[in-house]
Amino acid sequence: MVRIKQRRGRHLMDENGRLLWINGPEEHCYLSEQRQWRRGLSFDDVLDWKQCAPSGLVSQRFGSLQAVCEAYERDQITWYQDLYLRRMGDQMACHRAQDDYKPTAMKEAEDRGEAGGRPPWLLPEPSGPVCGLPPRLGSPSKPSANKPEPALVAGAGAESCGEVVHAHRRRRSSRA
Repeated sequence: MVRIKQRRGRHLMDENGRLLWINGPEEHCYLSEQRQWRRGLSFDDVLDWKQCAPSGLVSQRFGSLQAVCEAYERDQITWYQDLYLRRMGDQMACHRAQDDYKPTAMKEAEDRGEAGGRPPWLLPEPSGPVCGLPPRLGSPSKPSANKPEPALVAGAGAESCGEVVHAHRRRRSSRA
C-alpha cells in the first residue's frame, strides 16, 4: 500500500517520489504517470516549471477524483501503456529539458514586465572574476548538476528529439 504524500490540484506524488496526474473530466477521469528529469527539485518546482511529462502509463477510468486517489492508495490500479501519450511525453521532455526552458505563463509574465523567476536548476552567477571558458559539462561517470540525466529522460535521446514520424507513414528510399 502506497500513500499519497503531496497533492496539488490534479497532481500528486506518492511517498516513493512517483509523480502522477489525474486526467479527464471529474466524473470520468484516469491516472497518468509523469516522468521527471531533473533531480533535486521540490514538488512545487516540478509543477511550476513544468519539469514532468507523461510516461505513457495510464489507469482505468474512475467516477471521481476521490475514487482515483483511494484506488491508488489501495493498489487497485490496472496500468496500460498508451503509445501516443508516450511519444507526446518524449517530445515534451526534449523541449522542457533545455536549460533555458520557461513555461508559457512565465514567458507571458516577463512580456508584461513582471518578474518571471530564475529556473531552480541553474547555478548562481559567479561573484568573482570569470575566465571566459565555457563551463565543463561533467564526466560521463558524473553527470552535470544542471543537465538532465539520461536515465531520467527515457527515450529523449538525439534521435527522439526530432520530428515524430506518423505510425502509418513509410519513408521512400533514395535507392528505389
